[in-house]
Amino acid sequence: MQTLDVMIARLRLMLADIGAKESQLEGLRRQCREQRNRVVGHCLYSETTLDRTLGLMGDIAERLRDADITLEHLAMIRRKAETELESLQLTKGVEQAKAELAELQRRQADAEGATGPAPSDLSEEIQRLQNLINEASDRAARTLERRS
Repeated sequence: MQTLDVMIARLRLMLADIGAKESQLEGLRRQCREQRNRVVGHCLYSETTLDRTLGLMGDIAERLRDADITLEHLAMIRRKAETELESLQLTKGVEQAKAELAELQRRQADAEGATGPAPSDLSEEIQRLQNLINEASDRAARTLERRS
């Protein structure tokens, strides 16, 4: 179970890093668009040569393209990380529910062996956990279908 927790924590940190990097790149994109507009205005009202202006605009366009490509790559990584995180969280939930279910079934067997029928609250909780496990398994199957 600890391995799952570590992997979940790592994916959450990665998603936070991705979000921070995306924000940083969006800021860079805004800055590039503003610089491009200033360069055009500066070209019109200063002694700057057309070649110099085109060179500056090319540099800005290159930085903008790099930022766009990096944002695209981050989006790909984000989608995969979110899918993996969802799968790990489902797996962790199922494992916890199975452990609880095993404990309740043990308690139910002990109660039936000692005094007769088990308390109804144990049976209801066992049924709830079995339903939870089945629902989580269904969600996991749908997640796997989406990946295909």
